[in-house]
Amino acid sequence: MKLRFWVLFIICVVISSASARDSVKEGKKSLAKTNLATVDLKTHNVGNMWLSVTNYGQFGSADAGDYSSCEFPANSDVEYLFYGGCWIGAIVDGDTMVSVATDGAVNGPGSTRDAFFPGWAVEDTIIHKSIRRGTSAFDSTAHSEQDYTAVYTDTSKIMGFEGFKPMGIRITQKSYAWSYSYSEDFIIFDFLIENKSSWVFKEPQTFEKLFMAIYIDGDCGHTSTANYAYDDLTGFMQVNSEGDTVNIAWIKDNDGDNGTCSGVTGTRVLFPDPKTVSYNWWDPWRDWAPKDPTVPFDFGFRPDTPPQQYRVMSNGAIDMDQSEATMAPDPNTPIGADSRYLLSFGPFTLRPDSTLKLTLAYVGGLPGPGFDEFEDLGRNARWAKDVYDNPPADGIPDFSGPPPPPAPDLIVTPGDKRVALRWNNFPEYSVDTFSKIVDFQGYRIYRSRTGQLNDMQLLGEFDKIDGYGYDFGFEDAHPEYEIDNTKNPPDTTVWYNFVDTGLTNGEFFYYAVTAYDSGYAPTGLEPLECSALINMTKVAPSKGPGPNDALDVLVVPNPYRIDGNYYDALWESGQSDVDKRIDFTNLPTKCTIRIYTLAGDLVAILDHDYPAKSAIANRESWNLISRNIQAIASGIYLFAVESEQGSYVGKFVVIQ
Repeated sequence: MKLRFWVLFIICVVISSASARDSVKEGKKSLAKTNLATVDLKTHNVGNMWLSVTNYGQFGSADAGDYSSCEFPANSDVEYLFYGGCWIGAIVDGDTMVSVATDGAVNGPGSTRDAFFPGWAVEDTIIHKSIRRGTSAFDSTAHSEQDYTAVYTDTSKIMGFEGFKPMGIRITQKSYAWSYSYSEDFIIFDFLIENKSSWVFKEPQTFEKLFMAIYIDGDCGHTSTANYAYDDLTGFMQVNSEGDTVNIAWIKDNDGDNGTCSGVTGTRVLFPDPKTVSYNWWDPWRDWAPKDPTVPFDFGFRPDTPPQQYRVMSNGAIDMDQSEATMAPDPNTPIGADSRYLLSFGPFTLRPDSTLKLTLAYVGGLPGPGFDEFEDLGRNARWAKDVYDNPPADGIPDFSGPPPPPAPDLIVTPGDKRVALRWNNFPEYSVDTFSKIVDFQGYRIYRSRTGQLNDMQLLGEFDKIDGYGYDFGFEDAHPEYEIDNTKNPPDTTVWYNFVDTGLTNGEFFYYAVTAYDSGYAPTGLEPLECSALINMTKVAPSKGPGPNDALDVLVVPNPYRIDGNYYDALWESGQSDVDKRIDFTNLPTKCTIRIYTLAGDLVAILDHDYPAKSAIANRESWNLISRNIQAIASGIYLFAVESEQGSYVGKFVVIQ
């Protein structure tokens, strides 16, 4: 799991950093403000969509280092979002007012238009809760496996950009993620919008004809692909392939980048059913948008001012899909572009000190056997509505669905050309919260070279003998019984075992053990299986020296070719300089590796120190970056390993 963080920081440094790439794309610069706030970012990463959220109204994290912006599918390094954010617009005391979390532009001398900010206290960070028992985030009030709650306002005149007029809005943003098979491809957002106009006006004001919008700058592509932000397509799906009304705005890569980016993501409204839904998109490079001549406020350009933004939010127009548009003023330009879309809905009336609840879903779709990414997107969009309000819908939010059994605790231990898996039996006692019965059925063991769910190879399956399913039984999993006599009656835990053999030492693999149930008959739901991502463990088999063995360290690959296609071979995670990789294998669990040129110049020092049962206890990776933070040149390199078990000197070759 990626690390979560919060930091007391210069608020505009964070906000402007989220806009920096856009500013570069548009040839503009932004200056840092000097105001302080407690900003926070966390990534939803329990399902197959990894999406970052913030406590200042933006989501996505294109400039937040190792954090996923919207990585889909999980572990793929394929992004579908630069960043997005909410817009709120209304008529207030006869004035047209709009507050935006981001619009990808700058305003005035070096200021962004971002209007929402968190508070200054520690409690203003993002709050994390989970329904997963046994975790530090477990909370009986949680709705999902990963609840995030953030609060932000537009009421700070000192932090707003020059000329900004706050409406007096406080938003409580709640987002929910699951790992279940039917809900792993979407994240649900609850927005509680409060009218706090008394904080900024002399008299409280009613927000008339209020509209909310979600602004999305997609940037779809594999992170190793150069300039992948500039060939996106966007469109609108009103009805899915099953006839359900979904009204989902979507964005995808134009050509799929040779199969590396074949999916699509989108946004739909779940609650309430708005009177007006608008979908508008534009290309900021040309300052151009498709224009419907029958809609007065369907502008042929991107909206920049509050009146323009509000008119687009409320215009009721559904723009033609980008694939159907001529990209004027250059009709010869390919249809892909650095496209942005705005999904808007309303109108609502929000009186002083009252709260408006709006619920949306951020949804993904991937192609599969017999269906394309749009069919999957439409199906997932329908599932998002069903999870929000279980059918038959009664208008009361549920935020739930029938859960699979929890994943077992998994211990992965590498060996010589083998990997041993050991897991416990606690899923066998879990009670389905829908059926109220114990419906556990069995376990499945998976291996993958990429860590992606669509690349999992089934190695084994063990099924309860009960006349349902395969009835394989558990004896071939070599159960071991661990009895705790300190409890009355004694507590017995069963540990199962599986060994994968015939592997190549030093090669990375991902392993997972899942639990599945017998399905949920009242809804006709097929058996549910917990996500392999929950206990997935990365490991490389390695012999490792015995306590009395002399060291015999190997380097893989040797020679290393700088122009070699190690990414397609699934050895490296990307194609940039920092993604390069060689491994030192057969290491003792604790040692120091020093790398030298033939002239004796020290290139790098690697400290290796892992527990004996660690998945990487006998292996250390190096990205071919020197201690001076430079990519190394081709040539012959020497390395020396020093440990309590002795020393070893070897060499490897890097070929241009």
